[in-house]
Amino acid sequence: MFTSASSVAGNIYSATTDINSYFNLKTENQALVDLNRELVNEVESLKRELRAFEDSASVAGLQQQLQHHNGFHYNTAKVVNNSVNKVNNYITIDKGTLQGVGQQMGVFNHQGVIGITYTSSDNFTIVLPLLNSKSSVSCKVQGSNDLGYLRWNGGDARYGMLHDLPRYSSVAIGDTIVTSGNSTFFPEGILVGKAEELYPSSDGLSMTLKVALSAQFSQLERVFIMRKMDAEELGALKESLNPKKKKK
Repeated sequence: MFTSASSVAGNIYSATTDINSYFNLKTENQALVDLNRELVNEVESLKRELRAFEDSASVAGLQQQLQHHNGFHYNTAKVVNNSVNKVNNYITIDKGTLQGVGQQMGVFNHQGVIGITYTSSDNFTIVLPLLNSKSSVSCKVQGSNDLGYLRWNGGDARYGMLHDLPRYSSVAIGDTIVTSGNSTFFPEGILVGKAEELYPSSDGLSMTLKVALSAQFSQLERVFIMRKMDAEELGALKESLNPKKKKK
């Protein structure tokens, strides 16, 4: 009897131990899940810090590069609103007239040209990006004087069209497209994109170039605003050549 009782009790204890082990295993699994989640969060946090460091390094390098563009003053801003899927897209940044940002200033980031400031309030500015049918930026093939103007025809936000490129241009697929410097918006040499495809014009007098834009417009965070120091003087001089008629 005692032997049987001991056997029965042992089986019960064994079963109880197995049950307890099962529930303990569930608890341990949950602890492992929690630990794994914490590790994932730490990894993501480290990734964000690394990206921030890389962005800071890019900005620092860009700041050094900008020092070589004499006659330009620049400011930084954060993108607070942006669109890429419309015919006329706009970007809003968190700097305005109180911070020295106004109309007709070039906007770009470490990837390349973004657009031109359109209108400003005290603390915010709306930017007319390359992804807007009203936008037009003077560009050239890097290493040459072959000029054209970049427009966006809608559709894919990754591409723009460089129009009126001379038919004798020696541009090739993969060539770098940069700003020409023939405006008060940008100095010469700011990256715009890469040559993707070539199309002859219908009259055979020029070429149109499909350009893969270097800036990723769907991921904009921080930008630079450039202002040419003598922009007002140049604007006044230009206006003197084409004076507006005064209204009676």
